[in-house]
Amino acid sequence: MSYTIDLLSIQTPEHLRRGQENQTRFDCVEFEVIIFETFQSSTKVRITYEGLSISSMIRGHKTVYTMAGETFKFLPGTSLILPEGETIYADFPEADLKNPVQCATILISRASLEVQLRFLNENYSEGKNWSLDFSNFHFNNNSALVRAFNELLQVATQEQPNIPLSDLLLKSLLIRIIESQNEHANEIKRSTPSSQLHLIKNFIKENLAQKLNTEELMKVGNCSKSTLHRMFETYCGKSPGAYILQERMVNARNLLLQADSNVSDVAYQTGFSSLSYFVKQFKAFHNCTPGNFIKKFGK
Repeated sequence: MSYTIDLLSIQTPEHLRRGQENQTRFDCVEFEVIIFETFQSSTKVRITYEGLSISSMIRGHKTVYTMAGETFKFLPGTSLILPEGETIYADFPEADLKNPVQCATILISRASLEVQLRFLNENYSEGKNWSLDFSNFHFNNNSALVRAFNELLQVATQEQPNIPLSDLLLKSLLIRIIESQNEHANEIKRSTPSSQLHLIKNFIKENLAQKLNTEELMKVGNCSKSTLHRMFETYCGKSPGAYILQERMVNARNLLLQADSNVSDVAYQTGFSSLSYFVKQFKAFHNCTPGNFIKKFGK
């Protein structure tokens, strides 16, 4: 399932956009929050930080290249952590003035990180080792991680700092990151490239605009109807139909953020033949209509 960080209203007005990127910073004493907005298409941008960085994409995407030779798309619904001094490079192929790429990053010094993890291990070990897995540095968000991230962003962006609450929320975020990493590692073990579920999920993602039915998914996964439903209920926590709807809603959200987006076009691009049904499902999923979503977050 794809869980995304709340869209932030922090966005540089177009008439102030003069460079490739804008940065809005919030100092929270023990850590720093930076909202990055990239307004120009660019390639091989060097990214490195002093201290641990925890980033989650809000809108748009970038293609990341690691020094180890890995390449992947950094999309909404995923997070990326980098240890101090680690260097990556990124392409921003679709960024422009009307469709900026927006990313929230939390920076924590090495000393502060050690203090936080030491506290967790001394007080809440219970057979656990609270530590970050930097070999599993790009992972899917879960609902708990997104709640922790959003709460921390809300406190960090307030005019008056709340140091005790910020400290507690930072501990909560670290716990949720470690849990998300563990979940993601287990999901990778279950979903090898040759697995039935992996093939079916890829097929769904690549064909969201088309009519999808159980028979097609059974054929792609070479499985029975009962096996198909059991896999989705076990590993996704929902039926195949509910999973498809979720993916369509996430895709619709991203399409509506594009400049000059049209609700009717987005409805059909995400596989809905009925505009009214699309609006109904979007409102149930995002708590607002597509039109209100565009007014609030679109350009």
